[in-house]
Amino acid sequence: MRIISSDEIDACLEDRAVLETLRRAFRSNTIAPNISDQEINRPGPAPGHISFQPAWTDFAAQGDLSRGYIGCSIALELPEKKGQASSLYVLFSGSGGEPIALIDGARLSAWRAAGVHALAAAYLSREDTSRLLVVGEDPRLPKILSAYAAVRNFTSILLAGTSRQTHKRIAAQRSLANVHVGVTTEIIAAQEGADMICVAGPDSDTQSYHALTYLDPSAGCHIDVLDPSAVLPSDLLEEARLFSSDLAAPPRTELEWAADLKELAQGSKAGRRYYGQRTLFLPGPQTGLTDYALAAHIFLRS
Repeated sequence: MRIISSDEIDACLEDRAVLETLRRAFRSNTIAPNISDQEINRPGPAPGHISFQPAWTDFAAQGDLSRGYIGCSIALELPEKKGQASSLYVLFSGSGGEPIALIDGARLSAWRAAGVHALAAAYLSREDTSRLLVVGEDPRLPKILSAYAAVRNFTSILLAGTSRQTHKRIAAQRSLANVHVGVTTEIIAAQEGADMICVAGPDSDTQSYHALTYLDPSAGCHIDVLDPSAVLPSDLLEEARLFSSDLAAPPRTELEWAADLKELAQGSKAGRRYYGQRTLFLPGPQTGLTDYALAAHIFLRS
């Protein structure tokens, strides 16, 4: 069994290849069942959780065992880790069942998240999108913004509430070398000129989404939400066309969803219907399909 480190993952991946790998995954017949997280009762005020995201090649439809894999992401989240899950990905041979790779789950997850959000932007943002506003903080932002740049030609990125450290990491991305990266505290004014808005995490200083409840993007703007707990204006949620990664397990059951990435990739549902329509993407909790596709891609290329 091969052990594939974070450095090896970075060495064999690049944004465009990740996007196309995920696009093919959403068009495939890969089986990815929904398995509920399991609670771990421990001494203290809060329990831990362990989650499993399995997926495998549809061997029955394929008719043989000569190709394909069986895989599972395992993530453990404990209260003392403050929301930072420890994770691994185990890949098995589809023919013999022996384990063939153990992959760094955190780095796999970072590349997967970047690819999923960029793929959504490719389907949902306008082709002439050039101005991006980022609200809040998320350590994944440098990789996610780099992936955005693989599908849209940005000329400017404004950061609001992003930490100085993350700002430096974003500015150092080679894919953003010709993009002006600035800072603003005027979210309400900045959103008027934004073609796309990324809602990351809580503000790095106040730990809250200052002025996010007043979010009112201009016509045609695409809103990409990284943080599932972000409280968005009800008017925006009612007016915008809403999309998720996998509607077999939607992130919010009370909302009316237009389509998921599988339907967009397969062409069975439409994305943006007209130039001035506002679109919003919020990923769901199920990542079995995308983790599996990326793990197999890494195994074959590392």
